[in-house]
Amino acid sequence: MSVRSLGIAGLCLALLVNIWSLLTGAFWLENTSYILFFIFAILLKFSGRRFFNIAFYLFTGFTVASYVLKYVDTQFFSREFSMVLLSMAYTVLIIEGLKYIVIKNGSYLMLLYFFGIVGLNGCLLGYHLVELQEYISGYIAYSVYILYYFILLLLGIVSFIYYLNSYSKRSMFFVSLALGLIFADVLRDMGCFTSGI
Repeated sequence: MSVRSLGIAGLCLALLVNIWSLLTGAFWLENTSYILFFIFAILLKFSGRRFFNIAFYLFTGFTVASYVLKYVDTQFFSREFSMVLLSMAYTVLIIEGLKYIVIKNGSYLMLLYFFGIVGLNGCLLGYHLVELQEYISGYIAYSVYILYYFILLLLGIVSFIYYLNSYSKRSMFFVSLALGLIFADVLRDMGCFTSGI
């Protein structure tokens, strides 16, 4: 069995484990499936091109470390430390996206569109953060959430600028990844806090 087929089979298995964990409500199994996603994604990466990209390994390392930290009891601020590690992972993505941005002269209509979209997303993220304040106890925890959502907003801005400047396949993948991460994190927090989990 090749490394690529092992990676694909592992991703399918991790997906099935994740669905099963959501149906049974087993948090440890859900968290383990997230870690398995990254392990098998690394296997797929190794089966492809052989080049060294430090950003990929930093992003994967910080993300896996944040999920491993979620196994620790919550009284030791493991959720907040996990969010700090995810913020560091997203910062790596922001830095990687900034490498490919080339500032071009855009029309005023494009600038108006850009600032309108960024302003709307910033207002919605800020409104979401204000709504979460009643569910978060403690100044430190709320400060971590402010940092986390600010980095999510920066990730969205950088990915949007990258996409508007190049329209390449890589920029399309980057903006899709950024939007997926932003929506997943916002919806996860809405579900966690409003359902009482």
